[in-house]
Formats: sequence, C-alpha cells, structure tokens
Amino acid sequence: MEGLDIYDWSRLVFITFIISLIVVAIILLVQRKRNIVNGFTLAILAVTSIIASGINLIILGYIADELGLGGDIISSYMFLIILGLVILNWIIYAKNKDKNISD
Repeated sequence: MEGLDIYDWSRLVFITFIISLIVVAIILLVQRKRNIVNGFTLAILAVTSIIASGINLIILGYIADELGLGGDIISSYMFLIILGLVILNWIIYAKNKDKNISD
C-alpha cells in the first residue's frame, strides 16, 4: 500500500457517493416532464449512500483506533456533506413534485 494511506481508499467511497448525489441533484433540477429520477430511485440512493458511508466512517474509526492513528476529520466532513446532499435532493424532489401537481 505504498503511496496511498488508509484514509485515501475510504475517501474514494465518499467521493463516489458525493459525485453521484450531485449528479442526481442536477438531474432533479433540469428534468421537466420526463421523470428520470423518481421517489423510489431517490430513496434507494439515499438509504444506500447513508448506510454505506456511515459504516465506512465507523470502520475508519476502528482502524484508526487499532493502529494508533489520529482520527480523520475530512472523512467526517464528507459524511456530513453526503447527509446534506441527501436532504437537499429530497427538498428539490418535493418542490418539483408540488410544482408538477399544480401545473
């Protein structure tokens, strides 16, 4: 594992979820009549990203404790960004759904 630290491998998972949630937010903002992302898709992505990144964060804590390393604040911030993006996506979806109902 030369060149990459233990935190770098876990950050790839966080970055993947952050990018996918940003892409979903952009899709939700630009979709009009044709629903590319529906509520079920959004719920599955939200649950998967929160559970997987939460478990990743917990495992990072265990590894840092066993190896005597300091905690990684960047991973904690990335987890909070994922939570914020999930909430943002639900707000955008709710606003679009209300707008489509009133049209």
